[in-house]
Amino acid sequence: MSFQINTLRMFCLLAEKLSFTETADILEMSQPTLSRKISQLEQEVKLRLFHRGGNQIHLTPQGIVFLESCQRILQDLDDTIDGLYDTSESIRGEITVGLLHPMGRWLSQYFFYQFKKLQPKIHINLVTLHPTQLREMANCDIMISPLLPTDLSLIAKPILKYRRVFCASPKYLARYGTPEHPAQLTNHQCITNTNSIKRETEWIYEDLQGKIDIVDVSGIITTDSVDIATNLAISGMGIALIPEDQISKQLAEGRLIQLFHGNFGQNGQIYAVYRSRKYLPTRIRVFMEELQNFLNRTDASDLLY
Repeated sequence: MSFQINTLRMFCLLAEKLSFTETADILEMSQPTLSRKISQLEQEVKLRLFHRGGNQIHLTPQGIVFLESCQRILQDLDDTIDGLYDTSESIRGEITVGLLHPMGRWLSQYFFYQFKKLQPKIHINLVTLHPTQLREMANCDIMISPLLPTDLSLIAKPILKYRRVFCASPKYLARYGTPEHPAQLTNHQCITNTNSIKRETEWIYEDLQGKIDIVDVSGIITTDSVDIATNLAISGMGIALIPEDQISKQLAEGRLIQLFHGNFGQNGQIYAVYRSRKYLPTRIRVFMEELQNFLNRTDASDLLY
């Protein structure tokens, strides 16, 4: 048989997505080319691997067995190739990392520099994503995401907990008063976030006992940037809900005041999202390990300032 390893990878991806259109987009090839490659594969193995009906496809019983065999072959091959380079001096290859702009800005200050010193032969491609792209795997190897994917075939590994806190400038509070409870935020100017699945019109918050509630919010300005929201809050434009670690300096200097004595906030989780498979290439495993080590450092937030 003369089919190539790349054709097997195409087959495995198509078997996962069950969509010629989506698979062709990920592989950056035309749909007719992908269809022709799969047809050639079926001719060579003399098996029908997919049932095709209208816009839908699914694996045949023979296709299911063939898929299991292909996955074993590709895993063994990747394992063997990676094993040849499996030393800290020789791990190489490319990793495409998809992430939101605030996380990209945060990690780019120190983590990527440190990672490249440890792994100079790994090339990193950074792709800035919109929140709407985080629900399903974008065209990347790993997503660093605050959202769980809707695609259940993806793995979402928790890597960092964070807390957003309510804050405002002394100037704003002197002019409009200090709210005593998050429910009163509905009467204040709030700096809402557009870097989300949909525009914020309400804030979910919880107390220290874990009781969750919601308040309707509105304001005269929105932004998709944590940095801009911080600057707007400092200038007195309104009340913001910002990750605590990213404004610790401003809080310490008194340019921002944390509201409600820290008794209310919004807890979140950052995930490393990757495709579900039993074997991860060494370069991806190393990247995730180093990222986790960085995030676990007690002084990681101090490195931001």
